[in-house]
Amino acid sequence: MKTKIKRKINNNLHILKMVLMTVIIITFGAMIFNTELNRIFSKAHKFLQPEKEVDRALEKKIRQLTKGYPIEEMAPEIAKQDDEVAAFLVAIAKKESNWGKRTPKYKGKECYNYWGFRRKRLLMGSGGHTCFDSPEEAVRVVADRLEDLIAKKIDTPREMVLWKCGRCNGPASAGAGKWIADVGLYYNKMMREE
Repeated sequence: MKTKIKRKINNNLHILKMVLMTVIIITFGAMIFNTELNRIFSKAHKFLQPEKEVDRALEKKIRQLTKGYPIEEMAPEIAKQDDEVAAFLVAIAKKESNWGKRTPKYKGKECYNYWGFRRKRLLMGSGGHTCFDSPEEAVRVVADRLEDLIAKKIDTPREMVLWKCGRCNGPASAGAGKWIADVGLYYNKMMREE
């Protein structure tokens, strides 16, 4: 009788272990799958939305301002954005990476992250920064985030300081004043009519 009970307990423990292992595997797999899904959807995004036209005057302005810096090659992509998003793309990139001269890398490879952008992805670069597969993808993903913030009325360099520090004390945070001033300088250059 005791042997039957022990066998039944052992069988139940074995089943419980199998269920727990399955849950762990499914959970881990879902995390990886979700990251990969985000990457796939990110790539598919450009096929689902109509291609934006390059604003040639805006592209020229960006090229003149960023001449000789790595971000200059992104000028056509940046010039597909509306003026305000393009201004923040240029201004924040100047502050965060000196327009692409100081950027995160992944195994020595360029991440195209000129904005200090952090969002979990399969490939994460040095300093915990997001890695992008191409300059076009980088501009599109960062521009989408900026559009979301602007839609929430975070639309000045002073309010956009949350880019620097996330959920912080905003303009009162350490270093925030310098960040606001530096981003504001290039934001204003971009927004000025010439």
